[in-house]
Amino acid sequence: MFACFPRPGWHLLVWGACLPILLTLVTERSLPRAFLWGYVCGALFLAGSCYWFVEVMERYGKLAPPLAAGVLLLFVAVFSGFFGAFGLAEGWVARRMPLAALALSPFLWVSMELARTYLITGFPWNLMGYAVQAEGLRQLASVTAVYGLSFLAVATSAMAAWALLERQRTRARIGLALWLGMLIAANWLARPPALRPGSRAAFLVQPNVPLDESVQEAWAPWRDPGPLNSLVSLTLGSRVVDEAAIGPPLIVWAENPAPFYFNRDPVFRGAVERLARGARGYVVVNTVTFADPENKLPKNSAVVLDPEGRVILQYDKIHLVPFGEYVPWWAFPGRVGKIAAEAGNFVPGSSYQVARMPEGAVGVFICYEAIFPQLVRRIVSEGAGVLVNVSNDAWYGDSPAAFQHLEMARLRAIENRRALLRATNDGITAVIDPYGRVASELPRRRRLVLAGRFDYLTERTFYARHGDVFAWLCAAVAAGIAAVRALARGKREA
Repeated sequence: MFACFPRPGWHLLVWGACLPILLTLVTERSLPRAFLWGYVCGALFLAGSCYWFVEVMERYGKLAPPLAAGVLLLFVAVFSGFFGAFGLAEGWVARRMPLAALALSPFLWVSMELARTYLITGFPWNLMGYAVQAEGLRQLASVTAVYGLSFLAVATSAMAAWALLERQRTRARIGLALWLGMLIAANWLARPPALRPGSRAAFLVQPNVPLDESVQEAWAPWRDPGPLNSLVSLTLGSRVVDEAAIGPPLIVWAENPAPFYFNRDPVFRGAVERLARGARGYVVVNTVTFADPENKLPKNSAVVLDPEGRVILQYDKIHLVPFGEYVPWWAFPGRVGKIAAEAGNFVPGSSYQVARMPEGAVGVFICYEAIFPQLVRRIVSEGAGVLVNVSNDAWYGDSPAAFQHLEMARLRAIENRRALLRATNDGITAVIDPYGRVASELPRRRRLVLAGRFDYLTERTFYARHGDVFAWLCAAVAAGIAAVRALARGKREA
């Protein structure tokens, strides 16, 4: 399962990744063992996908290696419970109705992923649908979000399990062949149109600021404005007049570890205002703001300025990173620290706002928020015509996490049919078209500016209008099948 995702990113494995666990669960007669099989499956998957937790907590959280490994083990122990619940439910239905359990599996899997999204702080990292790379099939996400792709993947494994277990194997194999043929045909019919550039210009700045503690001193604008001014010069110097583009450009600075305080540092604020006026464009910058006059309640924010240097939006990050920006209540907050340098736990924002301008509206979300479909959908519902994601993926080091993060961000473009401008500190900075394709990107760990094109769009997808209808319907179907199973058992006992 974890090999479906970067890296190694063997995406074709997604179509059979759940086959072993499904075969195990539908032939298991012990409910405790069914829970255990599901739990172990989840533990291996989560540890294999998120082993980078250890390096992050050791290097940036300043934990000793055993404690850093303990954070990963705690995370795995908690979130593997969702997989254990899946195994328990599958095993319970399969005791009397093995084929019904296979039919239930994609509905129950989506229900489990929905629970991972909303419960225990929410951590929907590497949902199965992200490994589906068929461009046509991926467009289903505009209706179902990523959950529909997970459904197709698990349903394919269930069909394969049926072909292996069914006594009348010819019928089952014909069914599997028809299912695979339908997927291939749907992928061809739903293929997106040819990639084309938009009419608006964007410039995404990848500063490649190191995460060492010394950066706090070297990049403090009130002590030495040199590094800040260098970044402004890089931005202005890379802006090439594009005769084919219309309207003011959109300039996006990545989230980075430099101590930038827009509201309380006149040096930083003045530099950004000059940048907007000098570029005659809209500017998006990441900054730390505070929710209280004493500056004890920090917020991770993004500020949007118009071509006159006036603030038209301050977006405060709503979904914070557990262990990164705060320590969850269940994770021994007195013993385990967060990795962000700012003193105190960050506090979340609560307002889904967009930057409105004559040309269109810009919706901004910050870093980890890219993995939450419902959050980005809310921003599009406010009228965003283009999406901007600022992130600092340098925390992930050389692990596959930065590549996994990009794959999840790409789905937000498809779900909402919006171009996504993604600027990160050290990569992967990319321009993503409304069909989830990477139009252009920068190499990692390079101080560069990426020029791209986009359009402000207004049409809203089914998902943008109605949200997680498909996922909640899957949960209702799973509950209905479980209820039928319970009623049938009750009648037999009566």
